This record gives sequence, C-alpha cells and structure tokens, in this order.
Amino acid sequence: MRAELNLIAQVYQFTLSKAIWEMDRDTLKTHLTSASKISAVGQIVIMIMPDQHATETFTFKQTTWKKSTIAPSLQLTLSYQAFPNARHQQVGKLIIYGDEHVLWSRLRGEVVSIIVTQIIQSLLLAGFIMLLFNRSVTVHVQRIAHHLAQLSPENLGHPLVMQRSTRQDELSMLVAGVNHLQHSLLEYLQQKRLYEQELAEHRDHLADRVAERTEELFAANKALGSSAETLRQLGDIGKELTTSLNHHAICQTLYRHLLALMPLDAFSVALLDEQGDRLNLIYYIEDGNVACPSYVMLDHPSSLSALAFREERELVIADEALIEKAPIPEGITPNTPMRTAVLRPLIVNNQRIGVLSIRSHNTNAFQERELDILRSTAVYTAIALANATAYAATEASRAQTANALEDLRQAQSQLIQSEKMAALGQLIAGVAHEINTPIGAVKSSGKNIADALSHALENLPKLFQFLDTNDQQRFMQLIKHKAEPLLSTREERNKTRALSQQLADAAIINPRHTAGILVQLHADNHLAEYLPLLQHPESSLILDTAYSIASIINNTDNINIAVESVSKIIFALKSFSRFNREGVSIEAHLKDGLETVLTIYQNQIKQNIELIRNYQDIEPILCFPDELNQVWTNLIHNALQAMQYKGVLKVEISRSGNDAMVVISDNGCGIAENIRSKIFDVFFTTKSAGEGSGLGLDIVKKIIAKHHGRIEVQSEVGQGSTFTIYLPYLANIAV
Repeated sequence: MRAELNLIAQVYQFTLSKAIWEMDRDTLKTHLTSASKISAVGQIVIMIMPDQHATETFTFKQTTWKKSTIAPSLQLTLSYQAFPNARHQQVGKLIIYGDEHVLWSRLRGEVVSIIVTQIIQSLLLAGFIMLLFNRSVTVHVQRIAHHLAQLSPENLGHPLVMQRSTRQDELSMLVAGVNHLQHSLLEYLQQKRLYEQELAEHRDHLADRVAERTEELFAANKALGSSAETLRQLGDIGKELTTSLNHHAICQTLYRHLLALMPLDAFSVALLDEQGDRLNLIYYIEDGNVACPSYVMLDHPSSLSALAFREERELVIADEALIEKAPIPEGITPNTPMRTAVLRPLIVNNQRIGVLSIRSHNTNAFQERELDILRSTAVYTAIALANATAYAATEASRAQTANALEDLRQAQSQLIQSEKMAALGQLIAGVAHEINTPIGAVKSSGKNIADALSHALENLPKLFQFLDTNDQQRFMQLIKHKAEPLLSTREERNKTRALSQQLADAAIINPRHTAGILVQLHADNHLAEYLPLLQHPESSLILDTAYSIASIINNTDNINIAVESVSKIIFALKSFSRFNREGVSIEAHLKDGLETVLTIYQNQIKQNIELIRNYQDIEPILCFPDELNQVWTNLIHNALQAMQYKGVLKVEISRSGNDAMVVISDNGCGIAENIRSKIFDVFFTTKSAGEGSGLGLDIVKKIIAKHHGRIEVQSEVGQGSTFTIYLPYLANIAV
C-alpha cells in the first residue's frame, strides 16, 4: 500500500503542482477525484500555500475512510518550476492517507489462502499416518481387546498369543503383561478359596462371642443413660452461663439449675476484689432469702470462703460447729443450722478469681454425684464470671477511649481549621486584588454605559424621523450582532483594511472610519445587508447611534462577567472557610474542592504559572470535603512555593480500580533524597524560622489516612515533585 501511495504521488506531483501554480481549480479537482478513486487511497489532502495569502485546503476522501495509525500515509511538498532554469517554488503540500479497510481486506484474503492450504496438507498427512498406525498397531490392539473381553475365571489358564514378529516393542510388553496378569489372578483365586474356608470356621465362633458381649453392653448402656442425661443438663447449664455477661444473672442462673439437681439450702458466690486483699460476696441466698452485698478479708480466721481461696482447694465440711463459726451476711437470719457445706475455688487460666459454695441443713447431703456436678459447673461459672468481669472492664475502657477519640477529633479539626485560616490569611491580599479588578471593570463599564446612553438618547429621535420601515429593521439588526471571540489589534486592523477597500469600491464616504465602526459592531461579514444604511445621507448619524447602543450592550455584558467573577471568588472563600462540626461524611465531587482552592490561589497562579487541568468524569466519593480542601491547599501551596510562583502546575483527577486518584505536580526545585522520607513527619520543615510550622504535610497524611487512603510522592531535585493521592470508594467512613 505504501508503494501504491508513492506511485500515486509521483504520477500526480507535477500535474498537481502545475494546476496549483496556474490556479486551475477545475484541473486540480479532476486530478484529485481521479486519484481518490484508487482503492488503496482513503483520503487526499492538498494545502495550497501561495505567498502573501491564506492557506487553502482541498480534501477528498472515501465515505468509509477513518483515520488510522495502521494504514500508511505519505506527505509530499509540491513545488513548481515556472520556466527552465528557474528556481523551484513551493506551492503546497500533498498528503495521502491509506485506507485501513482495504489493508484489512487484502490481509484477510492472504490469511484465508494460507489457512486453506495448510488444512489440506494437514488432512493428507493425518490420513497417511492413520493408515500406517492401523496396519502396525490397531489390528493387534483389537486382538488383545477381544482376548480380554472373553477372559473369565474358567479360561485364565489360556495365554494370549500374537501372530507377529518376535521383536521387543510396546505391544510385546503388553502381551507379556496380560499373560502375567492372568497367571497372578489364577493364583489369587486359588488362595481366596482357602481363606474363605478358614473364615467360615471363625465366623461361627465369633457369633457365640457376640451374643455374650451384647448382654454385657445392654447392662452398661442402662447405667450410662442416667449419666448421659446428667451430662446433657451440665452442658445446657454451661451454655446458658457463658452466654451471659452480667454477674448477678450468672449467679441466679447457676442457683436455679443447682437447686433442681441437688438438695441445697444455701448458695453463694464471692469474687476477689481488685485490690487483692478481700472477697466481695456478690450473691448469697439462704432458704429463699437474698443477702445484701458484703465482703470478707482474705485473712479472716473463721471464714470458710477465705480458707478455700487461700488454700486453693475444695472443702467438704460436715462439722456443724465449724460451719456456725463462719460469718453470716447481713440480712440473713438462720432458723435451722447448716450441717453440710462444700466450697470450691473458681479458677481461670490458673488464676483464682473467687469461691463458689453450697450448703444444706441435712447431714451428708452431698455425695459423689453432687460433687461431680458442682465441679463441672464451677468451671463454667469461673469462665462466665471472668468474661463478665472482662466485659465490664472493656466497656469502661471503651467509654474512656471514645471520650479520648472525641477529644482528639475535636483537636485535629481545630488544628486543620487553624491551618486553613492561616493559609486563607496569606491569600487575603491576592483575593482582594482579584475582587478589585472586576469591581474596576464594573465601574469603568458603568461610566461607558452612561456616556453611550446619553449619546444614543440624543440621536434616536432624529434617527427615526428620516428612516423608513425597512431601514429601521436594518438598524435594529445592526446593533444585535453577537460578539465574536476577542480579536487582537493586528487582526482588527487587517479586517478594517480589507473592509475599507470594499467600502471604497462601493463609493462609501469616509470608508476607513466606516469600516472601523462596522468591525466594532461585528457586522463586517454582512456588508451587503447594510449598504442601504451606509449609502443613506445620514449614514454618519446612523453609525454613531448604532455604535453607542452596541457599546451599552457590550458594557452590560462586561458588568455581568465581572459580577460572576466576584461571585465565584466569594463562593470559593465561603466553601474554603466552612467548618464541618457534625463530623459526617457526605458524597462530593473532588473537582469541586480542587476548583475552590484553585480559585483562592487565582492571583498567584495567573501571574507566571501555567495551570494544566486534566479532569476525568468520575463518580462522587464519600468523604469529608472540608478536610480534603485542606489537603489540596497544602499541596498546591507547597507546589507554588517550590516553583517560586513561576512554572507549570498540573492537577489531574482519574480513577484507578476502586480508588479515586488525584495527582498534583510541579516543575519546581524538587525534594532531596535524604529528606524525602521525613517530609510527612510532624514539625519537620525546610523553610526558614517563622515561615513554616511543619504541620502541613503531617495534616495531609492524617486526613488521607482518615479516608483510608494513601499518598505517594515522586521527586527529583531540579525537575519537580509529584504527589499522588488514592482515596478508596467506601460505603462509610468512621469519624
């Protein structure tokens, strides 16, 4: 295709150059139309570049052509030699683009031809190989398969014999294996018959033994049934105890279950005090009466609970006198003496935490069954009470932590707000200048409107006296032309010069002055429409009045633009200084916050900073917008300082996976490698004393961490720095 394009260029180069030189547009279009019909050509562009004239472009392209990076293209400079030995003069450029559709069409044809050829060759080769394989292998494999299909225990003694040469190959090994397998199976079946005879003899003996053991197991199962029911009840007790985190509820639950399992009349639980010198009696009930909470010192001489705790052993006491010497909790009045007591320490992770006790008015009320129940439930009770104690401590600690976190959040918010206000204070002078500039524009435009209005009101009555209906409509249309993009002084002079010549040709008086007014009114491209007004005897009055009215409209637009500029700055200041006291994350667009900060820094940026924005349209993110504004402020402020307010500032927004990504880069002084790891440390700064607090990047890092994001920095001394912030899309952000 590239060769075809080169050939086309060589064929048409001279004829096109000649047609351009001779300004023969018909010949030029004829040649281009002919060339564009060649299948390889997608588009032909000719740019005519005559001296002292604007460039003229001719384009011919196929209807299906699209610009491509795959199809080749050719660019050729067109020059022409007006006469022999004359200097070749450049008259234009020829650009030919190949058609990617044709390229792919040719490629598909070649690929189909290659694939068909390869398929035919592969099929022929596969058929030949299958023929050889069938004669050498398949016939013998079928014979082996037939032999194996007819194999049975009765004919295991008949070996497999193959009618083929005796060479040693895989088939010979397979035949030998089959014969060996038959021989092994024959020996196995003979041995199996012997084993079955011995097994029948042992089966009869085993049946007698099973009958004897069945009778023994029936008696044992009957005894275990009672124990299993007790174990089930203990398991239920353990589950119910360990699901509660309240000391009093645990004690009540244990008492209720023990009362159903054994004959007890008093029950108590005592826990070791935090000071470690006493036992707090958290629950005591005797004959249905509940005692008030009390305590007993660990060195009490007659307290049975203190004795069991000190000696860390189970006490089973049947001495009525010894039981009566023990201290009685307040609120309990014994009617009948206790004659049996059992006390057991509560131990968790080899640490004593308290004592569990049961008592009865009966002598020897607690036998081995009751003691086993008490021992099992004591383990569950110790775990449940330890969990309840830990939970209470955790709740207290959580409350303290929550208060501390709230204090910390308030302090951080105040610190961020202080930094924000400090940055805002540094920008006040620039913001004031930004506001004064549009205010000055409003003031100047207002004066211009007053002067123009006075002039227009003076001329309008005279004007409409001598203008007929058609001229009045032309006059109204003349003052309604919309402003074009702002023209440079040179462009305005060129337009005025060209229009002056047209007016002079139309015999308009004072064409230069009239052309200037028409250009100011943006009516220079509609000369034919307004010739009746320009040829009117009062054309000067008409143009002056139209210019005054248009000036009023233009200055009104200037005032609106200036007011919008001031409004934008005021809105940015309000958004920047806002303080979110509720601490609730909301959905926000990152672009809004960045634009707010850039508006605040507009005065510093517009001087010698080239600002490049590259914003992708990404979804809003759940965040704290006011705090993120502080991040953008610190990073943009640092970038401007690093460039000494001269350079290129680039701000980008995009999405990377589940993260929203913001990139802020500059071409300033960069960060030295030996301090790069310290820039996020609190109070670290490279600025002179009194210029920086060292808190900016530390606050940036904390705010980003609060959003569960991360910040990365790349920097090279003398080249600049790039800060990349990743903010994940989360369902919720905790304050």
